[in-house]
Amino acid sequence: MHLLHRFPLMYRAFFVGLILSIWVGKARAQSSAAPATAVPTPANERRWVDNTSGPFYTGTADVDPGGSYYVEPYLFNYRTKGQSNFYVPTKFAYGIGRGLELDLYAPFDYNRVANSASPAAPTNTALGYGDTLVQVKWQFAKEKDRYKLWRMPSLDLSFDVNIPTGKYKSSNPNLNGASQTSNGTWNEQINLLVRKQFKPFELYLQETELLQNPATVVGPYQFNNGIDTIPAGERYRMVDGNVLETAGALEHVLLPKEGFGYLLEYDGERQFGRSLLFGKASAPNFAYFDLSPEVEVTWPNHGKYPITWGAGTTFTAARSNYPRQLTPIFTVSFYGDLHGSR
Repeated sequence: MHLLHRFPLMYRAFFVGLILSIWVGKARAQSSAAPATAVPTPANERRWVDNTSGPFYTGTADVDPGGSYYVEPYLFNYRTKGQSNFYVPTKFAYGIGRGLELDLYAPFDYNRVANSASPAAPTNTALGYGDTLVQVKWQFAKEKDRYKLWRMPSLDLSFDVNIPTGKYKSSNPNLNGASQTSNGTWNEQINLLVRKQFKPFELYLQETELLQNPATVVGPYQFNNGIDTIPAGERYRMVDGNVLETAGALEHVLLPKEGFGYLLEYDGERQFGRSLLFGKASAPNFAYFDLSPEVEVTWPNHGKYPITWGAGTTFTAARSNYPRQLTPIFTVSFYGDLHGSR
């Protein structure tokens, strides 16, 4: 686990070095430069590629301009031994203006769980609405040159609130936990996002601090690690530990007009034994590190309303107290009144 976590550490170090070198260079230039008249915006300030689907787990630091919007349904098929979970969140994004964007994630879950205790009914299935996520994004720095690597990237802070609208109490014990669609907690998280373009590549980074409020859950209930459970009918006061998340992606756009390319993405999460605000955790610790190869294309790719398509597969590269997963993934994005946002 520790060896594989060196890769995201190097990825973060690259972006820290990038930002520091930019700021030092700007400070030196400002101290030595003579007054100059305004010059027109160079051609390479314009966007060199139409919208692409982008990574699945890593957010983008750019926000939609005021009045622009897009609708983006996802499909994640989490597959572990004895279980198959279709997680289908739909993202609604709207550009407010002044560097702000409002996002809403509305998910549905379809769970299929093996039932070894009943040969007559070998699997249990259930469909339900999951937890709703509300997000406000603030882009506080804009990319300066989309052709050169060592120039200012886009920087963004986002603030999220997870509302436990899914089922986590009074689940049907006969369904072997298939009807659970929520972890039962109000969550708050803050994200730092970085995006840097250098034709024909793009780099993405997201670092997240996640705080989960205590909750009382009733079994049958499965913890966030996807392994440990609470028996049917048992009440449990749950305190999740502090969670750190990391994700990053390298995107290679082969055909800019068609938005055709591929991505190599990673994401990981680690839950510790203590909460930042609520003391010792009563939920089990876990950690995982996933890798995801992905492809993307834009079609139609002209006019104000392009549609992007993306697909890939996620597999678990390292884990601790977490199940090995294989996850086919798919997304399609519908844009409206677009001014070159993503």
